[in-house]
Amino acid sequence: MLGSTLNRMIFWALVRVFLLSLGTLTGLFVIVGLVQQASQHGLTIAQILRAIPLFVPSTLPLTIPATTLFASCVVYGRLSHDNEVVALKAAGVHLFSVVRPALLLGALTTALTAGLYHTTIPRTQQMFYAQVLSDPEEVLYNMLRRDRCLRHPSLPYVLYVKDVQGKRLIDVVLKRRVKVKDPTTGAELSVGYDYVARMPEAQLRVDLVAGTMSIDQDRFVVYEKGTTGISQNAGPIVMDLPDTVSGKDARMKLSTLTWDEIPARAAAVRAERDDILDKAAKLRKDIDYLTDPARRELARSELKAMQYQIDTKSRQTRNVEAERFARPALAVSCLVFALIGCPVGVWANRADYLSTFVICFIPTLIVYYPLLLAGSDQGKSGRIPLALGCWFADIVMGGIAVLLTWRLLRR
Repeated sequence: MLGSTLNRMIFWALVRVFLLSLGTLTGLFVIVGLVQQASQHGLTIAQILRAIPLFVPSTLPLTIPATTLFASCVVYGRLSHDNEVVALKAAGVHLFSVVRPALLLGALTTALTAGLYHTTIPRTQQMFYAQVLSDPEEVLYNMLRRDRCLRHPSLPYVLYVKDVQGKRLIDVVLKRRVKVKDPTTGAELSVGYDYVARMPEAQLRVDLVAGTMSIDQDRFVVYEKGTTGISQNAGPIVMDLPDTVSGKDARMKLSTLTWDEIPARAAAVRAERDDILDKAAKLRKDIDYLTDPARRELARSELKAMQYQIDTKSRQTRNVEAERFARPALAVSCLVFALIGCPVGVWANRADYLSTFVICFIPTLIVYYPLLLAGSDQGKSGRIPLALGCWFADIVMGGIAVLLTWRLLRR
């Protein structure tokens, strides 16, 4: 494909601009992403520095398509601005030979992105969360130092502290949630607190084997319904680790699934949904034989809760299955952007970065990513076929790319 000197010159110019812009854009994405993770998990500076190599691969599928587009626009814009395209046409050189380097760059970046999505990104994501959550106790203390509060939907308690000095929690307030079941969805809802304890000092401990955290205290003041007073040490208050700290949330993230693990996860969620469907079908039959109005109403409430669970599991199944289409679609976007950048760069006839950015980069991304999000959402909701939804943005932008390239070659 790069047999001529001209093709090699254009290709290496594309590579230089691509690598320069990739390094810059990826650096910005890494900084933003790590700040978000540090805020969520309470990471220290040392933990952030160790996590950088593991976080970089997950940002590349976001930056590679954009920098492929930018490189194509810049290089072909310069060629057109310097009248080299006109000179080539005058010399009888077909413009397809000029397009070949962009095709090669698009194919290489597509293959690179697909390879990252196949195994590299999931494995580095697993390593990232394993490293970040390797010391859950330190993570919890960091969160308390930053927020002065520890709360999570999975925790039965909410913990407030005035200060954290080393491993000592100063002026601790512990509130126990009152939870009731939503009769429609079956989900647990917090409706207040039934127990409040205030401690001058306490210590937090984590048992990784048991997956629990405990709060040790000397004495505390209890404010409970029907009871108020000072209590002596009655043993630690034990609860399960929050899902964000135990690693459960991390294990459930789709980004941590390798390509070969996606079908197994989808099958597991589908099996859970089918199990609830069987139970719901059995309950429907049983309702017909219930003569007690109260029991019949209770069974109907359970049936509504089951239907909510079925809908939730169906959405989870589609979300997992969407990964099989979304990852290749995002990889192919590199080739699509390379094909768009070539003719637009030639017609824009600009040599500076800013003009190229405004003319091509911003409009294309404003069109592509909204189409990608809208199509994926429609596919996951079941309104259109899942494959069509995930590939919709590539189909539209690919059609535009082919049309623009065809018009360029006909000039």
